Amino acid sequence: MKNGDVHYPSPGTTSQPSAGPDKLPGIRHLVAVGSGKGGVGKTTLSCVTAVRLAREFPEKRILLFSTDPAHSLSACLQAEIGPRPTVLFPGLTAIEIDPQAEFGKLKARYAEDLERFLKSVSRAFDLTFDRVVLEKLLDTAPPGLDEIMALARIMEFLSSNSYDIFVLDCAPTGHLIRLLELPDLIDQWLKAFFNLFLKYERILHLPGFAGELVAISRNLKRLRELFRHPDASMLYAVSIPTGMALEETRDLVDACGRLGIAVPLLFLNLMTPPGDCRLCASLRRRELLVAESFRQTFPEMQQTLVYRQPEIAGLAQLEEFGRSLYQSALEEMVV
Repeated sequence: MKNGDVHYPSPGTTSQPSAGPDKLPGIRHLVAVGSGKGGVGKTTLSCVTAVRLAREFPEKRILLFSTDPAHSLSACLQAEIGPRPTVLFPGLTAIEIDPQAEFGKLKARYAEDLERFLKSVSRAFDLTFDRVVLEKLLDTAPPGLDEIMALARIMEFLSSNSYDIFVLDCAPTGHLIRLLELPDLIDQWLKAFFNLFLKYERILHLPGFAGELVAISRNLKRLRELFRHPDASMLYAVSIPTGMALEETRDLVDACGRLGIAVPLLFLNLMTPPGDCRLCASLRRRELLVAESFRQTFPEMQQTLVYRQPEIAGLAQLEEFGRSLYQSALEEMVV
């Protein structure tokens, strides 16, 4: 596939974009869109990819899924997106999971089960100390468990066979790398909880909370397997033409490499377009030098340059955006 230099025309103009990528690498189940830092256009590119897929393949059921704490989907789509699936048009549904809210539900279930258990035990036991320990036990959870829980919700939709393709709008690199690398640590924490339940199974009964942990553990294992299978999932990187962004993207790609996650495509966003402005021309020359560094750093990755333009929001503008980005038919986009 050739590298592209794409200009997204502003809404209402007739300017013609140059050739974009011929097609996206094939998608079987899940495509995640990740970035170096916030504000580089990751959510917009997630939305436009989902909209384009839905328009090109109306027979497919597509879910646009976000765990980004910034809650950007609603603004980009100009629709109220929350924790319940919202149908944008036939074939495309969006959902935005709040990681802190998901963890809050788990803590509430634990508190409810624990209170029921403490009331049921004999008053002959002195639980003054044990009660404090048990109440604080969930505070030992490793950082990032809330985001992993939100991300693992994908597996519930995949298990129910409700959707064919998932487009995941990921959190920026710092969050995303933690999400990708934490599963083993969180799995160990979950096993510690399970061992505790087994040790005290005759007296410690927390059925609702235990069920939640079993589901999290199961989804976590399946999610890890899904991300590590290049025929089932992949990640598209989004960055901007700066040296710092290059290093952040390198961190992201290296983390994905360690975890066996395919990263076949890079969007280099917010490029300065050609023009008569001398200052802009100077800025563009510097950006093109950085773009060349990106190509040398990631020689095997399909790369597309995207020009800077006004903010895009709403389905109509996203659809126009998609036609500019993906010029030719996407007959090989879905496998």
